[in-house]
Amino acid sequence: MPNLERALSTLAAAVATSESDFAGTWKNELGSTMTIEIVGKKTIKGTYETAVSGGGGALSKHDLNGAIDGNLISFIVNWTDKNAITAWVGQMTGEDAIFTLWQMTMAVKDPKSEYWESILAGSDTFSREAKAKG
Repeated sequence: MPNLERALSTLAAAVATSESDFAGTWKNELGSTMTIEIVGKKTIKGTYETAVSGGGGALSKHDLNGAIDGNLISFIVNWTDKNAITAWVGQMTGEDAIFTLWQMTMAVKDPKSEYWESILAGSDTFSREAKAKG
C-alpha cells in the first residue's frame, strides 16, 4: 500500500477545476441523509442522519464537518453516541452525484489485539435531493 507522502509527490501539477456546488441535501443508497452548507470558500458544515440502526432503535443525527476543493470533498462525522468516527473522501460527478470512499474507526475493548476489527471501510454514492421550488 502506498504511503501518503509518496502518493502526493507523484501527482502532476494541479488540474484546474471549477468549484462544484455541494450545498443542499444529499441521500445515499441506504437512505441516510446529509445536509451541507458552504462556510467560507472551501469549508463545509452540516448534519448527517443515518437511516441504518444496528439495534433497531432511533436513528441518530450528528454534525458533519469538512472541506471542498473544486469537485473534491472530504468530511467527517463523530458518532458520539456510538464512540466512533467516520471519514469520507470523494468527488462530485456532474451536478447530482457524489462518489465517496469511507473509513470508520470505533472503540474496542483491546486496541492492541482488536486493531483491525476497529477499522471498517466502504463506499457511498450520494444523490442530490430535489431543491424545493420557491
